[in-house]
Amino acid sequence: MSESLESSDFDFFQPFARIVAALSCFFQSTTSFDIFPRVNFRLPVMPRMARQITLTVIFGAAGSVVAIGFGDAIHWLQHTLWGRLETGSVTNFAVWGFVILSLAGLISGAMLAWLAPDAAGSGIPQLKVAYWRDMGRVRTRAVWVKFLAGAVSIGGGMSLGREGPTVQLAGGICSLLGRKLGAINLEGRAATACGAAAGLAAAFNTPIAAVTFVLEEILDNLNSRLVGRILLASFVSVFVLYLARGEDPVLVLPKSLSFDWHAYLLVIPAAAVSALVGVAFQKASLGWRQKIRSGTRVPQVLRPLIGAMATWVAATAVFAGTGHAGVIGMGYADLNACLAGTLSLAAVAALLFGKWIATTASYAWGGCGGIFAPTLFLGAFTGYLVSAILGAPAGLPADALPLLAVTGMSACLGAVVRAPATSILIVFEMTHDFALVPPLMLGALISQFISRRLCAENFYAQVIKSDGIELETHRPIETFSDWKTRKIAAFATFPAHALPIENDEIRKDIISTNPHTAYPMVDANGITVGVGTQSDWGSGSGMIHPAKKVQIGVTLGEVERCLVDAPLGLLVVVDPKGHPLGVFTLHDLLRCQLSLMESEAE
Repeated sequence: MSESLESSDFDFFQPFARIVAALSCFFQSTTSFDIFPRVNFRLPVMPRMARQITLTVIFGAAGSVVAIGFGDAIHWLQHTLWGRLETGSVTNFAVWGFVILSLAGLISGAMLAWLAPDAAGSGIPQLKVAYWRDMGRVRTRAVWVKFLAGAVSIGGGMSLGREGPTVQLAGGICSLLGRKLGAINLEGRAATACGAAAGLAAAFNTPIAAVTFVLEEILDNLNSRLVGRILLASFVSVFVLYLARGEDPVLVLPKSLSFDWHAYLLVIPAAAVSALVGVAFQKASLGWRQKIRSGTRVPQVLRPLIGAMATWVAATAVFAGTGHAGVIGMGYADLNACLAGTLSLAAVAALLFGKWIATTASYAWGGCGGIFAPTLFLGAFTGYLVSAILGAPAGLPADALPLLAVTGMSACLGAVVRAPATSILIVFEMTHDFALVPPLMLGALISQFISRRLCAENFYAQVIKSDGIELETHRPIETFSDWKTRKIAAFATFPAHALPIENDEIRKDIISTNPHTAYPMVDANGITVGVGTQSDWGSGSGMIHPAKKVQIGVTLGEVERCLVDAPLGLLVVVDPKGHPLGVFTLHDLLRCQLSLMESEAE
């Protein structure tokens, strides 16, 4: 049955027109725009613990409401724009899909380029940076731009997920709300962490996994003193979610499925290949992203459009060949079909390839969306495909294939985010099937083994590093062993104000403008030859002490004895040729100790 392209049948422009009209004032807004009234609300005077509990309940409820609203906006847009196309003709899908994805790319690209470039991507790296570097403070503009651009991008069909943006949105809203309620400094960090957990809990209906993810990925500490508050925020979030939406799991498995020993044997190859697919996705998307950011001439406003066009090509080709539209958006309908075992192997292979291409391009070109849902999709389809190919010779029952697909989901996600506890719990809670836990544990072990050997960092850490952001100096040191493994570069003083031995004028200028107690001394070639004091070289005596030189990559544990023995209590951090880069002193060592004390106080 054919369908016409007349606007009376498909009024696809109407939702986008409404969005453009509603956002026109936003594009003309200034940085003073605030989604909250410009007043600060103060809680009544109460004991410290009662205040913390009250704030945490507020943050949990706020994070849940934001997550539900963001999910509803995406669902409404995708249903309105793509509902009929997913069951219509290939021609309609191709033509109107091009229009929809073009508009999604252009609108989201304009918002990101002109209003809040830091709202692009997943949002989890940005929230992690805000937590550590900015005491949990998130810009107001980044929050509302993330909501609108994310809804347009994902609801408009770009192959990205809503879970990462939901974490940033909920954490950002709670950061803003916390400031209005007087939560600053360490309390501001707590607000952001509680909001992040509440958002993820509501997005996936996974309260336990939300707690472990925030502890593993945002805080990098499973023993954080905030664990109680994060647990409470997650509980409140799902409580609100159950009141609003019920407690149905996100993914649905047939109830009669069970494992036998053949399935456990196939967990190993299914998890291994799924992990490799995740590693390949990380390397391709982030490598491509770095090349685009450093070398492309494409204006930032047009970059999401290129990702949208790549999604259109992949989605149209897969739809023409299989009749399935899982490449579009989050693809949960086809993911549930895969877990139910109702897809052909050809459809599984096509959707896997198309989704990998579309998600890689969408993220690399700066789309506004996350990688949780896509990696779950890739892992499930990879696990199913590998198990189906190897299952027949191994005598695997047909009803075990979906369960191995679920194992692939956990393995692929675990390889990318490198949070093993989260990768196990999130799939278990999404499916509500306890029988999955043993194979999920085995799959997580395999995925961690592979990812840690093939990638130096997890996905989010690599994004932060490639953006040139150094968080190590902002993190409190948790233990003495952690202290000893920190790089000296995180605490040394840069740059080194070195005194040239042979140039009195430059030497006096450096001493007058940078009055330190001691300085590295360099020869005519800029090579470190010793250490001199301000009193010696300021008075003209010119005494040079031997220099203790260290490379920039050494750890505190490796240099602590050198610092004790160093003349004047100063180490010179040098490059391989001996040029001074910075200095490390007893004062810097004291900063390390204060960092340890901060973690104890928190």
